[in-house]
Amino acid sequence: MRKLLVGMLACWLNAGSWASPPIEVTILCDAGYPPYSYAEGYQAKGLYHDILRAAFARMPEYRVQIRPLPWARALRELSKGRAFALYPPYYRPSERPWMDYSRPILQEKLVVFLRAEVARKLSDEQFPQAYGGLRIGQNRGFINVLNRDYQRMLTSGELHQVYVKDNRTSLAMLYRGRLDAYINDRRAVLWELEQMHSDGVFGQYGLDWLIEGPWLSGETGHLGYTRTNPQAYPYKQDFRKRLDAVLTDLEREGVIYRIVTGYDAIYPIQLQAGGI
Repeated sequence: MRKLLVGMLACWLNAGSWASPPIEVTILCDAGYPPYSYAEGYQAKGLYHDILRAAFARMPEYRVQIRPLPWARALRELSKGRAFALYPPYYRPSERPWMDYSRPILQEKLVVFLRAEVARKLSDEQFPQAYGGLRIGQNRGFINVLNRDYQRMLTSGELHQVYVKDNRTSLAMLYRGRLDAYINDRRAVLWELEQMHSDGVFGQYGLDWLIEGPWLSGETGHLGYTRTNPQAYPYKQDFRKRLDAVLTDLEREGVIYRIVTGYDAIYPIQLQAGGI
């Protein structure tokens, strides 16, 4: 019996010595999109970070490092095949044919925010027809508004789109009257407004100068994978399959919901609502 136990232990130790080490994987993330994805120093933070970290903890075959970069640069790295994956792109297969996508991770709500004085002067027409002649801010590297009338008005010069590097810069320009409107995810805008309000950026004016306009659409954020340079990432299909399965489990178990509601409790700001 003793010999049998010794033999079994030897086999177990030998099998352990042959076990493959975890595959090292580096994933890029947006360094400037709080609360979804941002950096503190060189450390990745945010909602997507917390959800994906919960997922990667269930994928012991991989050891994942997350590296924050400016969004436009991160997209460029992925398009050239110099990076394996990136979060959190929206699903844009025609604009980014070099990208594959995970299953949806989160649903975001795209909303128009306007200066109150601008909102009061708008006609009764709906978006985007009522916005002719306005300067509308969007973050650089984001393809947000796919509305055909909006794109037609941009092409004809009826709308003026201004690309800015991040939420804070865009909202500061909106506050100072250098933009008339700003389009981005509602949660991201409210989070940044909370930070700026706490920092005293708006002084005695509070948030009376800002109106929440129409909700345009829902967008889903994903982990995007490069299609370029596939030989550098032979584990891609296995990683995608495992991550999608784990994300499905996390959603079913309510883990994603609990992470999201924890962030929502941070910024209780409510804005005036505009009807146009």
